Amino acid sequence: METLTSCNTASLAIYTGTAANPWDIEKVRHTLRRLGYGLNQAQEAIAITQVPDVFIENYINTAANYAVTPAPSWAFWDRSDYTNFNTERTAQIQEWYTQVFNDTLNLNLRARMTLFWHNHFVTKLEDYNAPSWMYQYYNLLQTHALGNFKTLVKEMGKNESMLVFLNGVRNNKFSPNENYARELLELFTLGENNNYTQTDIVEAARALTGYNNYTEIGAPIAFQQNTFDDTSKTIFGTAANFNHDTLIDHLFAVRAPEIADFIVKKIYSAFVSPELPAQSIIDQLALTFRNANWELLPVVKQLFKSEHFFDPEASATVIKDPLDCLGMFIKEANFNFPQVNLNTLFYYSSILGQQYFNPIDVAGWQGDRDWINSSTITGRWQAQEYIMWTMWNIDQELFRNIALDASLSINDPDAIARDIIDRFVSKNLYTASDYALAITVFKGDVPENYYTNMQWDLNWGSVPYQVILLLQHVFRMPEFQLK
Repeated sequence: METLTSCNTASLAIYTGTAANPWDIEKVRHTLRRLGYGLNQAQEAIAITQVPDVFIENYINTAANYAVTPAPSWAFWDRSDYTNFNTERTAQIQEWYTQVFNDTLNLNLRARMTLFWHNHFVTKLEDYNAPSWMYQYYNLLQTHALGNFKTLVKEMGKNESMLVFLNGVRNNKFSPNENYARELLELFTLGENNNYTQTDIVEAARALTGYNNYTEIGAPIAFQQNTFDDTSKTIFGTAANFNHDTLIDHLFAVRAPEIADFIVKKIYSAFVSPELPAQSIIDQLALTFRNANWELLPVVKQLFKSEHFFDPEASATVIKDPLDCLGMFIKEANFNFPQVNLNTLFYYSSILGQQYFNPIDVAGWQGDRDWINSSTITGRWQAQEYIMWTMWNIDQELFRNIALDASLSINDPDAIARDIIDRFVSKNLYTASDYALAITVFKGDVPENYYTNMQWDLNWGSVPYQVILLLQHVFRMPEFQLK
């Protein structure tokens, strides 16, 4: 696939806000939608009063310092711990999906980075089938989401979900299996065809042998010496009796520039733009990554505090994934969405192409334009409306509150409609006629003279339904699909 080059030429100097490019509500929302899933208006109002780099520093540090999600009661169950494996397993998976959606709504950048690494170190629940392994994999991603990348690589190769998914559990000195070794180089660290050979893959597979000792589904998979290839391997031109950990150490020592470049580009594509910037931007971030001994925090802070991240060319350049569409609407509308309905949202996310714990293949979701087609676009509208009508049935006044919170005006329908639109889209609409059409939708069936005579205001009985009509219209805007 051809890689496009971004028009963003801004530097990595710290963004301070200028008259030409101010720290305003649009920049605050840009930050919160990229680094998390948005915030309500009251929280945004606090953010805008802070110095940008101080706000970013605190936002990232807070996410990094969140405690990991507590383990469920079944976190380390083996197959033998179940009375009825299929029934109990299904209930546990549903329980964990609910928990993960709560994390998505509440853990901001920690949740985003957990999903990012899930899409990088892909495993599939449908292949390993154990709720305990599902939890342990998620816990590993969450623990190291903003930590040390090299440590995450080391731990991931020993994770039960990964050992089963990429056949590491079948990789032994008698019958080497190359699957994990190939993806370790091609997808997880270096990138496809980036300074490694088939011989390196074959020899790395031998170094990764020995993780074969387990009794049943859900049980720990342990290293055993008698299936490890305890002989010399030649990897990247060096001969040694490499094992799992020394292989990773060697890989990061002799291919550091390639690893840093590959991972930084992937972070940039996910969080800034699918169109890559000038190589000099990547090189600076990659140098930071290497100098920090593979710690992620210095890299993300340098990127997310930069003029480059806040350049207008970086705004509204990424198509929302399905979880963005659902999570952001809930957060930005300030809805307390009922727990019993959260699994329905995961169902919607799945039919829109993003099933957590089951990416499409080992390369993960490619994202951006792949999220949108003729069937998923209508599915997105339906998913938003499911959230909207669920909340309507709980309390119609929540929709009046959206209007009251979004606008300083109480009786100007044009200003109110504009403010609600700008609340939920990443950039102002392209033309005045786009706003005019939306304003007409918002006005609904209320006679025009009620507006012109100032009889109508936000206390009017029809306002909640008018907001519903406008939101339905907003959901269908191309701008709504961007962040």
